[in-house]
Amino acid sequence: MTRRCFFAAAGLAVAAPTVTGAGEPSANNADLPRAALLSDGEAKTYLLEFRTGQEVMKGLLAFARKHKLVAGHLTGLGGIEDVVLGYFDPRKNTYLRTHEKGQFEVLSMIGNLALSNDEPFFHVHVALGLRDSSARGGHLFEATVRPTVELVLNTYPRPVRRKIDPETGLPLLDP
Repeated sequence: MTRRCFFAAAGLAVAAPTVTGAGEPSANNADLPRAALLSDGEAKTYLLEFRTGQEVMKGLLAFARKHKLVAGHLTGLGGIEDVVLGYFDPRKNTYLRTHEKGQFEVLSMIGNLALSNDEPFFHVHVALGLRDSSARGGHLFEATVRPTVELVLNTYPRPVRRKIDPETGLPLLDP
């Protein structure tokens, strides 16, 4: 079973597809955010800016691959439209996905970066504000930026890995 099929069977997005050309989609370089290095020690801190039309999760993956990142955490805010959120249903052992259309304020975006099968894997949650001041949130699978998403990504040199939990089938942190 390919990695893509495994994650699809588990109800997960393939946040870290394998090498381009091996039958897996690659992250589009058009989704790469503008970046500034804020701290250049052993642990690096980047300011990432996404613009209208870019896809956040694809851009994060492309950035992590380009910079050979192995661990980190992120926080952010901004505005998005057209989002796919997930909620893990432990009874069904799968993510229930909701495709939301319209404009949303990103009230909070938080996540981590680890390696899954030696590829970068982002686990990101988001809280979204709606026009009527209500909120929605959950696991972030996809989000199209409008007008901007601003993130701070703190990275670390020591790899953090994920391994498949036999009970849930999820790629959980393995510290």
